[in-house]
Amino acid sequence: MEGSSKFVAWNMRMEAVLDDNGLLEYIKIDVEKPQAYNAHNLAQWKKDVAKVRRIILEGLWDHISSNIHGK
Repeated sequence: MEGSSKFVAWNMRMEAVLDDNGLLEYIKIDVEKPQAYNAHNLAQWKKDVAKVRRIILEGLWDHISSNIHGK
């Protein structure tokens, strides 16, 4: 991302989307991975981490694709 203003806008957008999905804590604090014996919580943690990763990657894809379009 070029320029701090673009990063600030992207960051605000990502925080809003993650908050709307109940996942903001995953980028604000270190959400500890549950122990393997707690299968339900571990499965939910893995699902949440995958969602966070997808949301962030989708946000990056839009930004990157708009910068290389036509070049």
